[in-house]
Amino acid sequence: MPATLCDRIGVGPRSALALVALCGLAASAPAGGDDRHAQCCGGGLRSLLDEPMRENFAPHRVADLSHMRLDLVVADMNTPVMRATQVLTLTPLGGALAQLPLDAVMLEIESVEAGPGSETTTGYLYDGRRLTVTFDPPVPVGRTVTLITRYRVTDPSRGLVWSPENPAIPGRAAQLHTQGQPQTNSYWFPTHDYPNERLTTEIVATVPAGFLVSSNGRLLNRSTEIKARREVEGVPGVAELQPYETFHWLQDKPHVPYLVSLVVGKFDVVDVGVKRKTPKRLAYPVRLSMPVYVPPGRGPEVEGTFGRTPDMIELFEKVLDEPYPWDRYAQVVVWNFGPGGMENTSATTLYDTALVHPSALDDHDRDALIAHELAHQWFGDLITCNSWEDVWLNEGFATYLEGLWFEHRDGAAGYELDVLDNADAVRAGDRGSAPSQEPMVSRRWNDPFDAFRRPSNPYPKGASILHMLRRSLGDDVFFKGVRTYVDRFKYRTVETADFRKTMEEVSGRSLEQFFAQWCHRPGVPRLKLQARWDSGRGVLSIAGEQTQTIDGDNPAFEFDLPVSVRTDTGPRGMAEARTVTLRFRGVSASGEVELPSEPVLVAFDPGQSVLAELTIDQPAAWWLAQLREGPTLASRVQAVRQLRAHKGERVSETLRRVALDRGEVVRLRTEAVKSLAARGDAHDVESLSSTAIDSWEVREAVVRALGELAAGDAGAKDATFFGLALNAVTRRARGDGSDKVWAAGLEALGRIGDERELAVFEAGLNAESQDDRVRQGALEGLGRMAHPDAMALVMRYTRDDADSRTRAAAVSALAGFARHKPDEVHARLVELLSDRSMRVRMSAALALVKVGGARSAEALRGWAGGWRDSAEAGFAERQAARIDAGGAGQRER
Repeated sequence: MPATLCDRIGVGPRSALALVALCGLAASAPAGGDDRHAQCCGGGLRSLLDEPMRENFAPHRVADLSHMRLDLVVADMNTPVMRATQVLTLTPLGGALAQLPLDAVMLEIESVEAGPGSETTTGYLYDGRRLTVTFDPPVPVGRTVTLITRYRVTDPSRGLVWSPENPAIPGRAAQLHTQGQPQTNSYWFPTHDYPNERLTTEIVATVPAGFLVSSNGRLLNRSTEIKARREVEGVPGVAELQPYETFHWLQDKPHVPYLVSLVVGKFDVVDVGVKRKTPKRLAYPVRLSMPVYVPPGRGPEVEGTFGRTPDMIELFEKVLDEPYPWDRYAQVVVWNFGPGGMENTSATTLYDTALVHPSALDDHDRDALIAHELAHQWFGDLITCNSWEDVWLNEGFATYLEGLWFEHRDGAAGYELDVLDNADAVRAGDRGSAPSQEPMVSRRWNDPFDAFRRPSNPYPKGASILHMLRRSLGDDVFFKGVRTYVDRFKYRTVETADFRKTMEEVSGRSLEQFFAQWCHRPGVPRLKLQARWDSGRGVLSIAGEQTQTIDGDNPAFEFDLPVSVRTDTGPRGMAEARTVTLRFRGVSASGEVELPSEPVLVAFDPGQSVLAELTIDQPAAWWLAQLREGPTLASRVQAVRQLRAHKGERVSETLRRVALDRGEVVRLRTEAVKSLAARGDAHDVESLSSTAIDSWEVREAVVRALGELAAGDAGAKDATFFGLALNAVTRRARGDGSDKVWAAGLEALGRIGDERELAVFEAGLNAESQDDRVRQGALEGLGRMAHPDAMALVMRYTRDDADSRTRAAAVSALAGFARHKPDEVHARLVELLSDRSMRVRMSAALALVKVGGARSAEALRGWAGGWRDSAEAGFAERQAARIDAGGAGQRER
């Protein structure tokens, strides 16, 4: 899907947060972080209220739905009503079909009838969420029939997002887009809304002339006709004539219902598919169309952001030995999109600022998002998880292929850093144990979104599992297994066991234990490791112990941990490197190695072959050597991080030198800044604010570190440092060549809390920037400071003429002002509960939880009672319950 991956936001510092995913029933998070991990593919935040999870199983398929045709009519793009006729082709499975249950949420059903030649009559029952069609006589097994349903869709709360023209945003045309994952396409057409069904689809959409329609597959026909609007609306009478266009799209290869897409809007369309491809078994080249739909007037900017798409397709085809499977690959940038991207079959939908302005390309890298959604065309679309418990087979693979793209683009270092980012996310989030925390693969959830947002998160943990398999099996066997899996299960749905058995078959290994401990249980190993040199015996001793919860439900993990050891003098008087292995077959492991001399470097797991948290006790001199000459970039990052625990000027000086070294890898420099801050070397960090200024990544790391240090003990105890830090942060808050650094300065200034600089925040609010990053940084800073004079500045950006993510940031910040003007804040938040934007509604609900108090809970329950969508009503009830339970962050005063 489509990034938390809200849970993955902010994980890796190589690029920046372009958005905060908000789909389903989730709210935005503050600006700052990494857009490589914001492609939440349609997921939402994990459950916000602890409650027992219930078991879920894939629903019965009483009939095989083989084809769906939708005839859709939009009379007026500013009136959120769509007429629809669905023709569904189906064949009973298992027994004669007397009843067919279909998911159909908030539709206005007008009629349901069997198609010509079906030899049965139909009736139906509809309760607003489920359409149950009856057949008399029942349709026998083996007979194919059609079912014709006529209905209207009127401004649904989910599944189909309508953005009419807004007088406050002149020149922006009306638009609509769909978002089906996980189970919301049933808000605009009746279907078996679960991934264990595959069918071909056809969409014939009639819209006012001047608008374009994008859908799945290939465009069969486009025609224009002059019609009376009332005729189009299905209302009798005479009306003014106007032109309408009809677009006929066909997806003739089967895909799952949640991947059906419809986008209607006005766009510049630029085809970046300049390369030619030769599909397997074809001797002649075929050009694959790769159109990119962007806001009118921005076509010339497409190449900078999306120009590497053909190279990505070529790479993935080669790695997977499987041609790109669909008729085209479109990328459609739309307004008010919740996730970062959604991998609809052949037509990915992307959020509104995914297109990067040429001036911002240096510090906004969209390749991870683009590669992730493209990878889904194989993993998620061509092969789809049979149930959400196995969603890692979609999301973990797509996340892993991001790393393969960076390996291709940036070399081994690019892959290593991607693996490190994923592992960092897992180590930070997957801290629970059974039975209180669900594993990554689990059929227990209360909402399908829960499967996407577990602490054992399927995005980074799934990718990490694939990396471990690659390290364990070797490249040849691993990729042979993946290719076999793709070839065997394409156009099918899969479970984790299907992948495991394929890899076992190809490798000859039993992988049951591997999958059991990494996929089917929560948590990761937390290791305390030690390395010591005994000069008298000439022996290196290494030992480790697992410190995570270990009991009957959570046995010790079993794995082999490689350790790279290097000495200055080997048997022939030359430097010698060898790898030894700590074999964990229980809580602890240890070993000894005879060496000709004291090691100069001992690197634990330099290839990141085990997904574990390592805390390592060894001499600082060995860490310094590993920082200089570690066998991998990941091992050098490990050294920088572990040096936080070692005091002394030599360590501080080394970290300063790394941070300043313009020839060093940027990631290592930013890690050095973070380690200096973690060590409390406040003046060293401050000195970098005027010396380490060549790289925006380093400037951003410095200003964020200064904000944290000045707001903490270092600022409280050292007035000189506080003054220097405030000056350095204020310089960045007043502007920087990088939007990200400027925004970080504003956030840091708000953390320090200097109300004398309100003019600086006001200037930030007035700045235009990529992703509205600077404005969001100013709002984040003002929200932290919550000075009463700033409330009007924040309130301004809760209006509907601002970017939807900026509005969400403003709504979140507004909660902090409740202690100054509680009535005004409460009134505005309650008003925003009825906003057209789901992101804003959810942010308002969560802001009321922050404010707390009985009237906030009452407002949420009132919203729940009046809301026609039971999913949002349930969300509101849960937030009210959080307040009742004392779960609010800040109580109303």
